[in-house]
Amino acid sequence: MFSKDLLLGCALMVVTSAVVAMVCFHGPTVHLPLFVALVVGIGIGWFQPRKGWILAIIQLVLSIGFYFLILQNQWLTPFDADATKFTVMLQFIPVFAGSYLAAFLKRAFL
Repeated sequence: MFSKDLLLGCALMVVTSAVVAMVCFHGPTVHLPLFVALVVGIGIGWFQPRKGWILAIIQLVLSIGFYFLILQNQWLTPFDADATKFTVMLQFIPVFAGSYLAAFLKRAFL
């Protein structure tokens, strides 16, 4: 069930989740953070076309965890607190959509 690629993907999700959470804090609108989440989702689907949904769930849980960690410790102040919270809670859509789309395209054409 757990392969070496999946464990490498889990380690990569820790890094990308931290990046996505930081972009959510710095973004003045929701467009840039959701675009970054979409790009990460496409990377997930391309990297793991069969088990990308596991990495997408890990990405979402870690992003929300990093959001609360950064917020509680006050490492970064959000540009717009409401937009930051909205973006973090809404990123399941681009992450899962990008993961599904990239996995479909990789399996269908390569």
